[in-house]
Amino acid sequence: MAGVSELESALQMEPAAFKALYSAEKPKLEEENLIFFCQMGRRGLQATQLAQGLGYTGARNYAGAYREWSQKED
Repeated sequence: MAGVSELESALQMEPAAFKALYSAEKPKLEEENLIFFCQMGRRGLQATQLAQGLGYTGARNYAGAYREWSQKED
């Protein structure tokens, strides 16, 4: 996915259109663990808040962001 700016329209697509565009199943509103993250944390939080606003109650932000996760993997 391109980024937060594209997320709102993507999450409002019909499932078939989402799959055709992204080659992945569209998350269901009741998805328990829909995790968002980014390099530093700000966009991941924005994405999480946007998804929650659209009814994705299980949307979560990985607060440590990609940078922290990648350091743990080294």
